[in-house]
Amino acid sequence: MQSDNLFETVNTRHGRVTLFANDTGAISDSLRLYGEWAQNELSFMLSMVHQGDTVVDVGGYIGTHTLAFARHVGEQGQVVTIEAQARSFELLSRNIQDNGLTNVRAENAIASAVGKEEHIPAIDIETPASYGSASLREVFVPGAQHHESSGAEFCVKSIALDELPIASCSLIKIDVEGMEDMVLRGAGELIRRHGPAVYAECNSLEDGLRCFRLLKEYGYRVRAHVVLAFNEDNFLQCDRNIFMGAREVALVGTPEASDPLKGYAVRPCELLLDIETADDLALALLNKPQYDHEVLRAGAAARSGGTAVLNAAVEMKEAARQAAEKEERIVRELMERHAQELEQLERKYFGAQDNSGKLHVELDRLRAEAARVTESERSAREALAELQSAVDQIRRSTSWRITAPLRALSNKKANR
Repeated sequence: MQSDNLFETVNTRHGRVTLFANDTGAISDSLRLYGEWAQNELSFMLSMVHQGDTVVDVGGYIGTHTLAFARHVGEQGQVVTIEAQARSFELLSRNIQDNGLTNVRAENAIASAVGKEEHIPAIDIETPASYGSASLREVFVPGAQHHESSGAEFCVKSIALDELPIASCSLIKIDVEGMEDMVLRGAGELIRRHGPAVYAECNSLEDGLRCFRLLKEYGYRVRAHVVLAFNEDNFLQCDRNIFMGAREVALVGTPEASDPLKGYAVRPCELLLDIETADDLALALLNKPQYDHEVLRAGAAARSGGTAVLNAAVEMKEAARQAAEKEERIVRELMERHAQELEQLERKYFGAQDNSGKLHVELDRLRAEAARVTESERSAREALAELQSAVDQIRRSTSWRITAPLRALSNKKANR
């Protein structure tokens, strides 16, 4: 029995997910940090699926996509999830059960062109590694690059999707590290019978062309879905971008007669490119920044001196980055200078406001004083008018006229 220290459980957008504690791959890092994995591509796929539909998830790993599909199609829908690695399948089954999903059928098998038994290398979950990147290509393709494994092997059945007892199918999602064409070869009857959309991972031109040709043989329209690995609106609202500018590419096959992407509104995080030739697919893959070092620089042409154009592109990108940094620095300096000028203006403004306040106080005092003077002047004028009225009454009186000779004599004496 394995120690519980080899597992950890996290809350995610689509349910509780238990993962391998020693998994160093992007899937586990993303689940821990964002509470989701490949949500941008998942949202795209879910746009082609409805309640009650059936989805086939090839390369289920620990169930990140399976849980999302199962919740989306509802209890009346069905998800068939297929995972070859025994330890991954155990965790896939555990996550299905822990989330109470009764509409999922899990198969511990290799999805291939024919049904038989195979011996494949097992992942060692006690040794840190990217378990989700484990490929079976070396088993099925002579001369394929060998990847180190634990040395242990186990026997697992191989099945063709045509063998699945399903009454309908709306979507086949395939992520099997370069073996997507083998899955499609075993799904020809299912595709012709039900016309599902196909979403197949595409990491190289060589692998992608094999899938492209098969999808065209099935009468499908083919597009490339190029999508950012980082979802800004992630479940845990974490703004740290561990993917930088990385993008993922998948081939999308849809039936011409009933295209589920008709009227689809392309989001800012993605491109949806029509693929009609190998050159079209090459251009689509060049929109994936990591294609340079993951594929092109690992090939024979690069080893024999064909990296000049790649180096030039890197140099141009570096020059553009430096120019952008310089521009950002200039803008930042201008903003800081403007901020300082604004601060000085604010100080002057508020200083003027302070002085203005003092002036207002003095002006109010002067206005009050002027009001008092005006009131005093009005009172004096009223008193003078009353006095003048009294004088006029005296002069009109009889006594004033009788005493007139006496006043005249008195004035003469005063003038001597």
